Amino acid sequence: MKLALIALLLSATSVAAFPVTVKSCNREVTFDAAPTAAISNDVNLTEMMLVLGLRDHMVGYTGISGWKTLDPEMREGVAELPELSAKYPTKEVLAGADADFFFAGWDYGMKVGGEVTPETLEPLGIKTYELYQRP
Repeated sequence: MKLALIALLLSATSVAAFPVTVKSCNREVTFDAAPTAAISNDVNLTEMMLVLGLRDHMVGYTGISGWKTLDPEMREGVAELPELSAKYPTKEVLAGADADFFFAGWDYGMKVGGEVTPETLEPLGIKTYELYQRP
């Protein structure tokens, strides 16, 4: 379900499809338009976006080389994208890439009480879809 939601959100082009409100963990996020400058974090989330054909909606990725590596096919998929941060990104890194969407999770990309959270990115115009909320 989450994969379909991300694919639909990023690939929607019809003006009639927006605004769209989605549930992300314990909060709702409203999108007035499809994100065009997405950043993914971690191997799994980056691979999800590539498999869904969303490469053209991405401006970069974070959190891979500092922890893991992509398989050869996925490396090819991000060959023209910059890795913006080897591990956890900062707000400045995300804002500096002119991102409008951050796809991450708690403890991979964001830390509870950390600098990068949905609440700290919202004033920068960066919507966040996170996979789970820590208890």
